[in-house]
Amino acid sequence: MHSPPRALRDAGMILGVMSDTHGNTDLMRSVAASMARLFSAEIIFHLGDDYRDAVELSQAGYDVRMVPGLWCPEYHDARIPRRIHETFDGVTVAGVHAEKDLRHIERAADIVLTGHTHKPNLAILGRTFYINPGHLTARIHRGQPASYAVIKIVPGEITAVIREAATDAIRETLSIPRDLPPQRDN
Repeated sequence: MHSPPRALRDAGMILGVMSDTHGNTDLMRSVAASMARLFSAEIIFHLGDDYRDAVELSQAGYDVRMVPGLWCPEYHDARIPRRIHETFDGVTVAGVHAEKDLRHIERAADIVLTGHTHKPNLAILGRTFYINPGHLTARIHRGQPASYAVIKIVPGEITAVIREAATDAIRETLSIPRDLPPQRDN
């Protein structure tokens, strides 16, 4: 395992999120190492394109949650899930490669992770925190520098940070309280 024992870290859960590696395993491995070493990510979400890249991370000893991307042969294999839906420290997290694969149950999660667009994005829609980590396809692709996301779940809030893959520098950050009051219909 590549992350330090939980007792050695601050309280809370830390998740790493990457997408659209498209065979760029050198950059993917470098980012996974940063997620584990610099940010103590316990689990890495790999949101597809390419599924084999995610399998490689898992074989390297990382705790990986993975879905295939639209261009992966595994996307058409009914034995391989296209969706992730888990709970971490009381926070539900759903992940898919493309938004078109979200069903109602995933959209109702506290955090929804998507890839596919190669554009990083942090947004709050209703009570759901939407996170797209960007891509790790190349240093720059579709006008966007390579990036990834780190999510920290602590008792009072959830914070997501988009980081530049080349330098680990913060590109964007957004925090929300964990217990949002119920929305009222007016």
